[in-house]
Amino acid sequence: MKATVAFIFFMLFLAGIALVNLQGMQKKDDATVTSIDQLTDMAWRPTHIGEMALDEDTQMFLQFNADGQAVGHAGCNRFFGSFELIEAKLRLGPIGSTRMSCPEPAGSFEISFLEALDATQSAARVDSRLALRNEDGQSVLRFTSIDRVDP
Repeated sequence: MKATVAFIFFMLFLAGIALVNLQGMQKKDDATVTSIDQLTDMAWRPTHIGEMALDEDTQMFLQFNADGQAVGHAGCNRFFGSFELIEAKLRLGPIGSTRMSCPEPAGSFEISFLEALDATQSAARVDSRLALRNEDGQSVLRFTSIDRVDP
């Protein structure tokens, strides 16, 4: 009898964990950016390119402006371009940039960062965190908010 009661409590415990995980997934889906205001109220410092973590002191940033322009710094070059958000689909580009020569590893990071911007199809925001996703819904860039930067 004790074993049966213990088994039932264990199963209830597992069910509770599954329910919490499902609720977390729903909250993640609810974080999809659907309004430009969710992007333009601050600037964004990348924390990850794909799964690669970046140093906290990176000079890279991305800023969305209310006029539909995206600007930023990709490591050693500044970039600029347009963006549009239509029915939760975020499109960036075309992206242009200055063309200074970059020492390694900054040059590789910059190329990866700009390629990830180009692959962006949607965004999700939770508080001060932003994720840009590709067409498969995978995060290609993750950011934390910073103060807006004067152009």
